[in-house]
Amino acid sequence: MTDNAIDTLYAGRYLRLCKRGSWEFAERTNPQGAVVIVAITPGDRVLMVEQYRIPIQSRTLEFPAGLVGDQQDFADESWRESAQRELLEETGWSAERIDSIMSGPSSAGMTTEMMHFVRASGLRQVNAGGGDPSENIIVHEVPRATIAQFVAAKMAAGYAIDPKVYAGIYFLDFDAAGKPHSA
Repeated sequence: MTDNAIDTLYAGRYLRLCKRGSWEFAERTNPQGAVVIVAITPGDRVLMVEQYRIPIQSRTLEFPAGLVGDQQDFADESWRESAQRELLEETGWSAERIDSIMSGPSSAGMTTEMMHFVRASGLRQVNAGGGDPSENIIVHEVPRATIAQFVAAKMAAGYAIDPKVYAGIYFLDFDAAGKPHSA
């Protein structure tokens, strides 16, 4: 039987470093996890975001995403509300509907964080996006038919590609059970 007691080794504003038995791992201080948003515009363009990520000191290419309940003003929001807020904040697009695709660990050996993949539909552009003042996000509207080539070109240009991008590309056409997604 495994010892389930958790020792906190360090606690910061957003993260805790914990130990359970001999295993060290990170834990977010907001227990609600994160959302990754798969969104296709009415013009059949996939919304992606580019930004500089300080921990890896590199520009990254990602699907729009964000933490659920990461700020005091949003502490009680649902994953669905968080997805709507993050999509609008990062990309400038609003969605009529947010549906769950699947949830799972972001890095099961390193963190307790759970990722919620969602599909945004009924999109309409409200503003230019770009994230909050600390993010400096560049929004890409990529033709769906060329998404794989776009990602490969960014990788060849030296961008760090979030592996969740490949899951998101899969979820453009299929659900978590492998059944075709109907728009």
